Amino acid sequence: MSEPAKEMNEALAAEAESVERVNAAEAEQERGQPAVSLGLLMQAIEKERDSLDLLEQGMETLRQSLEDRRRALDQQEEILNQLLRG
Repeated sequence: MSEPAKEMNEALAAEAESVERVNAAEAEQERGQPAVSLGLLMQAIEKERDSLDLLEQGMETLRQSLEDRRRALDQQEEILNQLLRG
């Protein structure tokens, strides 16, 4: 699996875990245990931030990959033009 795909999968997993924690916090709130729900919400926020960080890393990796591919195409085009002239 490519690095961006791995980072995206990890981000989605962190986001899913965040949603689970929010759901658990809501359930604990309904049971009258706000201290537990506060902790779960804090954990959900941390997971969501982790997810965003991973998505950002994946996007940066993809951006760099696109730039590298563009440079390679430019080099190939330059070589082709040289061959055609030469």
